[in-house]
Amino acid sequence: MLAAALAKVRLRLVPLFDDAQSPTPAARLFNAALAVLIVLNVAGVVLESVPELHDHYELAFWRLEQGATAIFAVEYVLRVWTSIDLEAAPSQHPLWGRLRYMRSFFAIVDLISILPAILGVLGAGDLRTLRLLRLLRMLKLTRHATIFGLLWDVFREEARSIAAVMFILALSLTISGSLMYMIEGAEQPNDFSSIPAAMWWAIETLTTVGYGDIVPKTVLGKIVGGVVSVVGIAALALFTSLITISFMDQLRLRRQQLRQAITQSGVKVPLSAFEHRALQHIGRRLDLSDEQIEETVAELTSDPAAPLACPHCGRSLALHFDGRLDGAPLQSPSG
Repeated sequence: MLAAALAKVRLRLVPLFDDAQSPTPAARLFNAALAVLIVLNVAGVVLESVPELHDHYELAFWRLEQGATAIFAVEYVLRVWTSIDLEAAPSQHPLWGRLRYMRSFFAIVDLISILPAILGVLGAGDLRTLRLLRLLRMLKLTRHATIFGLLWDVFREEARSIAAVMFILALSLTISGSLMYMIEGAEQPNDFSSIPAAMWWAIETLTTVGYGDIVPKTVLGKIVGGVVSVVGIAALALFTSLITISFMDQLRLRRQQLRQAITQSGVKVPLSAFEHRALQHIGRRLDLSDEQIEETVAELTSDPAAPLACPHCGRSLALHFDGRLDGAPLQSPSG
């Protein structure tokens, strides 16, 4: 009886933590409250570093930290507990499934968010390094941000091109640092004392930061510095344009996939709640924001067509109210 009751409670909690499903109102409220708590907690960590604020509001900062840590700890335990019932669960096994989930990126982020408190209980104390670990809680905000899915695909698709640009920058950094060491070493033995020291100047110049702490004084050194500045601007502009173009291509591809799903469906304006939820679910699977989904749906929902198709494989799909997909045509629960 107890096991059945716990399983029922676990299933009721799954919608709060399952990012693969369309968020329920309760899930939206939960995620918003969690985001506010993360922002407040990180702001507290930052403001606590100001001596005047720390001395005056030490008790308030301590209470905020303890309360946030308790909530994050409960959240982590519940996420691990419900992980075997997620739609994209790596395994349904009660032990190995949870262990596999605990090795995932966001599970590690959740663990890091409570790690300072755990180490403090174990006797490590609230050291400065442990306090800085709390800033990593900002990573928890990326869990529901679709932009990071797009960026990951951009980096994955353009990995070779990005590697080529990074190689150009590394080559320019090494060559320019070596040249400036040979040219300016005798003139400025303290600033250009070694190739690594000269490479610090090269980093400043290639990135066009130009702190001014190390500058060439010889005519040849100034000429090399100007060339390095131009090379740095060109390389960074190439990297920026590469990422921007690839990002736009990924966004265009995903919107085209959503348009394909819409044009191959039998939905008509006005959309029913079921149809609207189905299209939103597909859009979120493609890492599109709600605004992008609504814009795309508004463009094409007036075109009737065949049963709803998967934007990846073209097979017809059915989206049920539990948020899962199978191979039947799209239809409402009433048929």
